[in-house]
Order: sequence, then C-alpha cells, then structure tokens
Amino acid sequence: MNDNHPVLFALDAEREALQATYRREPNEHNRYQLVRLESLIAQWAPQRAAAN
Repeated sequence: MNDNHPVLFALDAEREALQATYRREPNEHNRYQLVRLESLIAQWAPQRAAAN
C-alpha cells in the first residue's frame, strides 16, 4: 500500500494525535487506544510495520 493512501494517511494523523495525548497524559486508556490503532495500521499495511 502506498504511503499516500487516504485511509493510511488518516490513520497516521490519528496515531500522531494519540501519541501526543499519551505523552501529555500517560494512562492506561490512552495507551490502549494508541496500541489498538497501531495494531490496525499494522493490519492495513504490514510491510510498513516490518520497516519500523
């Protein structure tokens, strides 16, 4: 999948927002949301997860 795919682009933007939220307020709820989204991104673009 291309890095400029609209869904992947939106998921990356949401991941960045969740990372900022987790840095500001590190709690289990924010961590869960971040890990869940990262898992979804890995499902959408497994080649990207392998590169990171």
